[in-house]
Amino acid sequence: MISKKPVKALLILLQAVAVGGIVFCLFSIGFWMEDSWSLDELSQSYEESDLFYRQVEEILSNKIEGQDNARLLETDGELNLDRQIDIQSYDAVGNTVQDMNTTYLLGDLLEFYENGGWQTLHEAIAAASGDGTQDAGELLAEQSGTLETITPMTGITLEECSHWYSDSSGYVEKMYTLLDETVLDLYTRYVEYTTVQDESWSSEAPSNLLYYIENTSTGIVYTNISADSYEDAVTVAEADEEYSSLYEGERSFNIMVSNPERVLNSAASEWFLGKRFVATNEKVYVAVNLSYPVSDELRTWADYYAQRETIIRNSAIGAGFFLVLLVLCFAGSVLGVYPELLWVDTIPTELAAGIYLIVAILYTLLASEWSQITTLFNGQEKLPGAVLAASAWLVFLSACLSFLRRVRAKTLWTNSVTRTLIRTWKQINSARTASGQLLFFYIGFFILNILFLLLFRRTGLLLVILLDMAVLLYLLRDMAGKQSIYEGIHQLSQGDLNYRIDTSTLSGESLKMAEAVNEMGESLSKALEAIVKNERLKAELITNVSHDLKTPLTSIVNYVDLLKRENLQSPRAREYVGILEQKSQRLKQLTEDLVEASKISSGNVELEIVRMQAQSIVMQACGEFEERLEEHQLTITWDMEKEPAYIMADGRQLWRVLENLLGNICKYAKENTKVHVALKRTLAANQAVGEEVMIMLQNVSREKLTIEADELTGRFVRGDASRSTEGSGLGLSIAQNLTELLDGRFELSTQEGFFTVCLYFPIVE
Repeated sequence: MISKKPVKALLILLQAVAVGGIVFCLFSIGFWMEDSWSLDELSQSYEESDLFYRQVEEILSNKIEGQDNARLLETDGELNLDRQIDIQSYDAVGNTVQDMNTTYLLGDLLEFYENGGWQTLHEAIAAASGDGTQDAGELLAEQSGTLETITPMTGITLEECSHWYSDSSGYVEKMYTLLDETVLDLYTRYVEYTTVQDESWSSEAPSNLLYYIENTSTGIVYTNISADSYEDAVTVAEADEEYSSLYEGERSFNIMVSNPERVLNSAASEWFLGKRFVATNEKVYVAVNLSYPVSDELRTWADYYAQRETIIRNSAIGAGFFLVLLVLCFAGSVLGVYPELLWVDTIPTELAAGIYLIVAILYTLLASEWSQITTLFNGQEKLPGAVLAASAWLVFLSACLSFLRRVRAKTLWTNSVTRTLIRTWKQINSARTASGQLLFFYIGFFILNILFLLLFRRTGLLLVILLDMAVLLYLLRDMAGKQSIYEGIHQLSQGDLNYRIDTSTLSGESLKMAEAVNEMGESLSKALEAIVKNERLKAELITNVSHDLKTPLTSIVNYVDLLKRENLQSPRAREYVGILEQKSQRLKQLTEDLVEASKISSGNVELEIVRMQAQSIVMQACGEFEERLEEHQLTITWDMEKEPAYIMADGRQLWRVLENLLGNICKYAKENTKVHVALKRTLAANQAVGEEVMIMLQNVSREKLTIEADELTGRFVRGDASRSTEGSGLGLSIAQNLTELLDGRFELSTQEGFFTVCLYFPIVE
């Protein structure tokens, strides 16, 4: 038998994988169809796609940034740490020295960052800005000795220069802020220059693009074309037959005008019209080699793009497969839900719904910030999207399964806050006298506290303390009384019916409840004595009657045996003797069963507990009944655990249990059917017991059983309504009582025409 928990876990895991797979495939389709979801997109070329223009923009931006970094940090093609940087006129493109009092050496600024000086300055500026008790500039000036660990080229600190200005604190704050921003940007560009930058960032590196971009405001040019002017660059590029004009345009005051003769297609025009590379005034010319001889990003994505139809088709098939898998696994999870509550199902219904709603809102917020999330993954959205969708589905599935478990266990309403509030209100309303008194007492207590404090001030505080101490003493006394009542109820529940609560220190409601508990204990004690007396009288009656019946019954059996030995000539007389023998034997068996049942129920049975192998005694018992089973055309099917299972039991009494059960099968099983005998190891419901061995006997009932399973183990109860069989109605009762005497469990079920008995005994190693 396959355990249900691994199957459930597998179904849940498969659903998470299916949801993640669906989202992954959809993102893949959306990426290659550029989120248009139109089949017309399949007919466009790579040079008409947004993917192509994103790569063009990235290549050009990297080359422009690399050239800016080199212009800022290099002199004659080499890194120059003696470059002069004026923090007042600093920018990433060009830096002109205007004031030597704010001009630093590049090496000093980089060292200031690496030695932690920048971090100290940055934190000090943030702290001074948030301090509302003192001017930020004054605070920074007071710390200048620790903040300015480097000085400008003049050797005069910024704090010293501030005394030359009327607003000295404002000057300090402004200059320190500029120093903070300049150092951070410089060091970031220095890291890019030394570690991030590679050959593809260089304008001399081979590329499938030719470009000439000029900042018409500053005259700075970014190009990889050997030309002295913009017009020469266009001429040189057009003279190369391998390259085709991609775009030509000029931007003035943020308005771009393109040359339609040198635009590759409408997509290029739309893309470049909205892109700014260097400034609000720029001239842009770009040409592309459509054969992509250089192995750069354009070549890589062009190869991928050529395979996109296959990728889209496979992704669509994959999404369909995962959708079918999701539906099947979800149906399996829903249909396999049983009313076995988990810890999450013990949370009140409304509170659990609120928690799931909050989690759903968090996922919605994550989805709304998806563009920022994909930035963290370098624009890759398929894998994080699949993981996010899978986790969201698991939360949704958890909510659905919890709802179904609550419905099937009938706790959706019973474990709700609304029901608790309604019941509480009903209880308060039904006990409105006591609750009204408590409410009146609390209101009075609250008003007295306020009056004492308002009217008597310091003396009132003392009165309030005394009043609160008196109330506390009353509450502690009431709590002690309730604890005594709880202890009394606990002792009664544990079977100590002679326990009585001491009422000498109790008063009010606690006294009434304690007296009620004591009266209940007395009533239970009397009732228990009556029950024990009745059971003892019943057992004595059964024993005495059975004993009184055995003497005449023995004589009847003996005289019937003597009559059988006489050579009776009359056939009718022989028939009568046969009937007498049958009925006397049945009466004898009933009498013996009555005596045995009486002994077992009273515990008057001597047990010899030994270690025995369960398989051996089960197979031996079935072997003894083999002929009787064959007479009723019953066939045994076996499902036995191969590994020996040992139990502690009395062999004679366990044999009696199996004998009664197999005899019951012979009497009531349907002919020409199979009897299923199984012996397996199972985990006990009580963890302290550990493993158990289960012995199961199952047969098909001859007649439909209209009696409940728990009623069949009662005395003198028989499965056939006509009572025409030879049973006494005591076999199952004896078997159950003997099993329990052997520290076992006896379970009986009657479902769909099958009669099943299971015996459970702890396994010993």
